[in-house]
Amino acid sequence: MTIHKAVYRAAAGGMLALLVTGGMLVWGILAKEEPSPPETASPPLSAVRAPEAALSAPPETSAASACVMTGSGTLLMEKDGDAFRPIASTTKIMTALLALELGEGRLDEPFRVGDEVKVEGSALGIKPGAEVTLRLLVWGMLLSSGNDAAAAAAIRLGGSFEGFAALMNARAEEIGMENTRFVTPSGLDAEGQGSTARDLARLACEALRNPDFREICGQANAHMTVGGVEYWMSNHNRLLKEYGGCIGLKTGFTDSAGRCLVSAAEKDGAVVVSVVLHDPEDWKDSRALLDWGFASLSPVTLEADLSAVRIPAAGGEEPSAFSIAPREPLSALLAPGEALFPTLSVRREAASGRAGETAGLLRWVDAAGVTRCYTAVELDAVTSAAPPGRSTTP
Repeated sequence: MTIHKAVYRAAAGGMLALLVTGGMLVWGILAKEEPSPPETASPPLSAVRAPEAALSAPPETSAASACVMTGSGTLLMEKDGDAFRPIASTTKIMTALLALELGEGRLDEPFRVGDEVKVEGSALGIKPGAEVTLRLLVWGMLLSSGNDAAAAAAIRLGGSFEGFAALMNARAEEIGMENTRFVTPSGLDAEGQGSTARDLARLACEALRNPDFREICGQANAHMTVGGVEYWMSNHNRLLKEYGGCIGLKTGFTDSAGRCLVSAAEKDGAVVVSVVLHDPEDWKDSRALLDWGFASLSPVTLEADLSAVRIPAAGGEEPSAFSIAPREPLSALLAPGEALFPTLSVRREAASGRAGETAGLLRWVDAAGVTRCYTAVELDAVTSAAPPGRSTTP
């Protein structure tokens, strides 16, 4: 059993809820999963893949290590991407993610901290004996880069710094961070602690799939009152104001690690992650790498062959069935060779029997299972008779 509790919210919101509660049958192809045997014969839905193409040369960077990756985990470039280095407060990406995952359902439960909050470096301002919540600690880590917040979360969830480090390393292994070892929850220098640009990019992609993490790391400022104490927080990430579409993630600095920055931006539904380690020009280089990453993506038309799908009409003397069609055309920005997979949810029968009636939802998900875009599908036209009690719906 893994320690991770995967929490995914339906990108379609109310529409998807309607489909689930309205007696829908889910059908499609998911990444890295074999489709379950259909109840009736149905055609497959094929993935759409961007053509392979050579990328332009990436910009020069002052970073000792760098990496650019799409949000779904497609590697676009790296410079000494597997070099093991100290990573300073970018460590708090893992600490905050674990706090959200392991504290799920009790993020607002108050508890008191002890002397663990007496730490050096940047701080949220938590005093020993203060009443806090895990939610406050996560905000304090991601915005104020509070070492005290990271320490308090570690003791709360791991019982000790050593216990929490074991949780961090187990989660890193799940994510595929092959060259990472955590010792402290904050990123303060410690013997043996470090990671790589590529591993941090993988961690960033994973963290952004957590909706709470994504919301928090993209905030420029925050104010909370917990236990009668006011906490004012300001995000250290300048790119939130200086780079259009920036959605996070985390800064870091120590004398040994130098300036470190894990950043992410979203444009037209595509996410690009940039990592620079030991980089005196971290802001400049990150902007250039994000620009290059988006320039490396190409628009791809998303089309699924729904011609064999039929929705039986409800009632009526003569049984009939409707074909379906997407309500609007879809496209996405994809890296060379990157694929999106269609997932279709449809009604078992048409209620009104009128063309244009909403019949379901067509989603396109990436290799990580994240919905990139979606559209309603609707009844198109009566196309054929359907035997009573039978459905050609997959």
